[in-house]
This record gives sequence, structure tokens and C-alpha cells, in this order.
Amino acid sequence: MMDLDNFSYIFGSFARRRSSQERNGAKRRSIEPTIIQLTPPNSKKPMISVTKTKNNPDISEDTKYQCPMCKKRFEDPRVLPCLHTVCLKCLQQLEQADLNVRYDEESEESRKTDEAGSSKNSSAGSGYLSDKPSDSSTAKGFYCPSCGTYVDIPKGGVSKLLPNYLLLRKITVTSLNDNHNLCSICTSDKSALFRCTACKLNLCDICEDVHHRQKPSLDHEVLLIDGAKSTIKRLVCQTHPENELNVFCSSCYEVICGGCAVDKHIDHVFEPVSRAIKTHFAKLRLLSERARNLVEESALAAGKLDSVSKQIETRCNEVQDDVEKFIGEYVRSVEDHKLELLEQIKQVRRDKLECVHRERAALRNKLRGARDVSGFLSDLLSDGTDAEILSFVHPVLNRAEMCGDFEAVAEVKLSGSLQFLKEETVKCPNNFFSIYGVLTTQNVSPDNSVLDTAVLQNLRVGKKVEILLETRDNDGLPIERGGDEVIADIRHRDAGVSKSLLVNVKDKKNGNYIISFTPDVPGKLILNVNINKKPVKGSPFPVIVRTIKQHVGIFHCCTFCSSRGNKDAVCGCSGTMPGGYKGCGHGHEGHPGRRHWSCCGIILQYSECTRTKQPPNF
Repeated sequence: MMDLDNFSYIFGSFARRRSSQERNGAKRRSIEPTIIQLTPPNSKKPMISVTKTKNNPDISEDTKYQCPMCKKRFEDPRVLPCLHTVCLKCLQQLEQADLNVRYDEESEESRKTDEAGSSKNSSAGSGYLSDKPSDSSTAKGFYCPSCGTYVDIPKGGVSKLLPNYLLLRKITVTSLNDNHNLCSICTSDKSALFRCTACKLNLCDICEDVHHRQKPSLDHEVLLIDGAKSTIKRLVCQTHPENELNVFCSSCYEVICGGCAVDKHIDHVFEPVSRAIKTHFAKLRLLSERARNLVEESALAAGKLDSVSKQIETRCNEVQDDVEKFIGEYVRSVEDHKLELLEQIKQVRRDKLECVHRERAALRNKLRGARDVSGFLSDLLSDGTDAEILSFVHPVLNRAEMCGDFEAVAEVKLSGSLQFLKEETVKCPNNFFSIYGVLTTQNVSPDNSVLDTAVLQNLRVGKKVEILLETRDNDGLPIERGGDEVIADIRHRDAGVSKSLLVNVKDKKNGNYIISFTPDVPGKLILNVNINKKPVKGSPFPVIVRTIKQHVGIFHCCTFCSSRGNKDAVCGCSGTMPGGYKGCGHGHEGHPGRRHWSCCGIILQYSECTRTKQPPNF
């Protein structure tokens, strides 16, 4: 790459300007050092302090002319690969500060691997890229202070980064147009009239004479400031100071002079700057327009994203409020339901215990009466005479009748036991949601449950049948909840092999169950129904399946159309037609108004024929 550090504007630096506060003073203030904190983004290393001399405070600080690192006017600005500009001195400080320079660990590992491989292989110098020595071990980098992009330091250091010629020219023009250019050497506020192209210093008439005597070389050309403005855009090569940079190397994409083209760019493709600018200016113009359009589109997209973000925030807040409200109501409903269930349990406990107490009191009274009668009769029968015994027959029988004739004590039975059905739901009275958990004292009694068997004696092959099962408790009362295990199985026998059909059971959650199946062959079948692994009363149930009576007519619109106007053709429907026709016709009395079977008049195409007499003739 071309030595870009040798390129500069003739008037690449700028003169100092007094601030409004110091124009009235006789002496300038001393330059104070500034402490700059340097550290890369996402670095775990401690920050270090680098002392940087403060620029002349007389120069007005415009943000577009400020270095993003030192916050001062640019001095020898250099352009980073991310197209941000930083002072060369600031970049040199980043380069020299080890704590702020990141070494590429992968490059270091690859360097060691290459060194190990080069000691074993003898293919060095073959001309392939893989055979060339790697400089990755010296790869360093830093983070751009503007955007945080990682920047690799080029070979030769940060001084090889391309100067920002445009920014440097604007700063120089601003400096030369200032009416308060001061001498860069004098300690007093003395106006500058000259500028040294090599030292880039503004000089008064006295300092110019001294500078001319101290730097007599032709390289130190001193010009009047007014005359220097006309040469502000002229770029010269410092390798060949007498030559202007007017050649563009298309191979290296560098602006060079004629001497550099002969010395360093042999066998490269060249063209004059005036010709190259026509091609590359159009490309850069197009790229600039695309970038500008992207900026505008990005701004619009950012606005839309802000709007979407607000909508998301608003919607999320609304949903959050709804969730909190719903969950709050749900939790309160669950708590209320819990309290209600606990109260129901207490009520059931009281009722059951009262029943037990009543049974115990009745049993105690019966026991007392039995003891009294037993003791009285024991003495009477053992010691009494016949007359004495007969005299107490009536009182003893009355007492025995009052005690229930002393029949055996029956087993205490309670109407059901308490159960908690976790899968059953209950509707909240004031809300639209349901809550799980129901208490019941009903127990399903398979012996009292009822299966509708009326349809089991007249089933048809291929026609689905549904049978209703009503569950009841021990007292014969209907069960008002579901959740019980109902299993139905239907089988038929063919050549001694037991076969089964697919049977579906649907829980209607109200104590009723629908048992459905579709017979596949005619014959006698057996239906078994169990509730909680106990058979329903009457199970197994006999089932008779018959074949479907097929239609023998045609599925037509009317007799007149299907018979092509035959007057003797008749139809199974009740339609009539004037003019001596025996069958039906469109729009005439008795016509079903749609297509139907001529044999029985049924309007369903896929159905069983319901004819009760011989089919009509056509």
C-alpha cells in the first residue's frame, strides 16, 4: 500500500483563534494537560489514563470538527475502516496502550500452527498463499470510539490509515478565513501573515524571518496566508514534493504521482485522476443515494418501530391488566368455591352424624325394651303359675309390639357416601368460567341403572345406533353428574370365533351415557355394559341385526321424466298428475319437491326402503 503518511495538504494545519474572553488579555493562558480515559468496549481490563496536551483554547469547538476521543479540533485526522475520523495522536495513544489493544487469539494460534507446519514441510516459496509467512502474530486492534467497531491496525501502524483530506481542507479553509489568525510561535497575541508548508505553522513577520534563517531548506516553503488560499486544493506527494497527485492506480485504488508510478507501481494499471473520477464518482454518487435512501427508510422504519413498540407496550399492559383481573377473580372464585365445599362437608358431616345418633338412640331404646321384657319373662316363666303367666300375655305382647317384635337388628344403611369428584366442573354464578371439584353423596348403583333396550331388537347392518344409559343411585334416584367408568362391549359369533365391534361411550356429564356402535354383519349379538367394573342389571343384552332392505326403484325427480311420459308409470310417493297419468310430476299435487325413490317415496338417497307392498311397474 502507498505510504499515505507522506500525503498532506500544503496547508494541512490551522491557525489559532482567540476566544472572546482572551481577546482583551495581554498574554495567553498556559496550555493545560487533559486526562483521557482509554478502554475498549466490553473489556474486563482496567482503564488507563493517557495525558494529552490540550489544544489552543482560542479555537472555537465545532462538533463536526471535533475528535470523538479527545473532544478537540482534529489534528491530522485519519479515517477508520468504519468511516469514522479520529486524530492521529489519539490513534497512536490507542496503539501504544497495551490495555486498550486487543490481540486476536485465533490469529496467534494460527501463527503457532503455521510455524510448526513450516518446520516440517519443505514447500516454502512455492508461491501459494498458504506457503507465505503469516503476520497474524502481530495483528492488533482497537475499538472505534464512535461506533465501537473493532479495527485492525494496519502494517506500519495507525499512521498508514488514510487521512481525511476533505475534513482537513475544511478545517484549513476555516482557519485561513479567520480574521484573528495568531502567530503559532509568539507568546503574545500577534497576527500571523505567513504559513510554513512543512511545519504547518502560522508566522508573524518577525517569526517568518527567523524561521527562514533557521530552516533554509527548499522543503520549508513559506507563503503568505492570502496567497495560500488559492493552493488549498492542491495535493502533492511528499515522496516527490515537486509532483502533484494526479494519477490513479486502478490496481491499488490509490492516488499517486508520476514518480510513484515509476518507482512503486510498476506493471499496474493507471489512468489520470480526471478520467478515473468520471467512473468512480458515478459509483460513489449512486452509493451515496442508496445510503441516503437507506437512512430515510431507516428513519421511517425506526418511527414505525417506535409506534409498534408503543402498541406492544399498550397491548401488553392491557393484557396484563386483563390477566391480573381474571386471575384475581378466578382466585377469589376458587377460594369461595373452597369455602362452599368445606361448608358442604360440614353439613354432610352433621347430617350423617345426626342419622347415626338417631339410629343409636333407636337401638338403645330397643335394647332397653328387650332387656326389660327378657328379665320380666325370665322370672315369670320360671316361677309363675299358668294363671299368672296367662294374665301377663296381653301386657307382654303390647310391650313386644312397641319394641318391634324384637326382630333382628338390620344393618345400618346411609343414603350414599361422600365423594369428591375432581374432574367434574361447576359453573360460577357471577363469572363465565368453570371451576373443577364437586361434592356428591350419590353412589352409582349398576343394579338400579337403566339401559334403553327398545332399539336393540331391530338394528340394521351399516346403520349407526345410539343407546341411552341412565345411571341411578342406591335409592333409585337419577345421578346428576358423570365421571363414572362405563365400559360397553358387543360381540357376535361366526363359525365359533368370537368377534367384537368398536363401541364408543360418551359421558354427557349429567348422569347419562351414550353407547354407540355400527353393526357390520347381520345376526344375533350380545351387548355387555359395566359401570365401575360391575355389570348393569340385565347385562348381557341380546341384540338382533338385520340387513337393510334395498331400494328396487330409481332415485328420480318425477315419474313423468324418468318414464319419458309413460302414463301407466307409477311412483311410491303420493303425487298425482292430470291427463290420465298415474305417476307424479313436477309442481303437481303430492310431489315431494325434490328427488326421491320411486319404490317408496323416501327423499334420502342412501337409506332403507320402507315399501310395504310390491314395487310399482314402469
